Amino acid sequence: MASQYPPKSYDEKIRLALEQALKDVWEVLKAHDPHRDWDKDLELKRALAETLMALADAGVSDLKELRSRTLENFEFNPPH
Repeated sequence: MASQYPPKSYDEKIRLALEQALKDVWEVLKAHDPHRDWDKDLELKRALAETLMALADAGVSDLKELRSRTLENFEFNPPH
């Protein structure tokens, strides 16, 4: 079944920022929970990508802003 929402088109600058923000956020998450098997969590990766694209759709294009606003969705507990 095809999506009722056509994919958005992003310019090269935003695409690069989105890709880098996804990588950066993923690395932060991995660092906070190194024992989790992150490579198998495709749902989380998809959710992160959707969050980043929603931010871009709302006009956020700055890499730092994309990263910080995406990471706001997570609670980080200090290591024991």
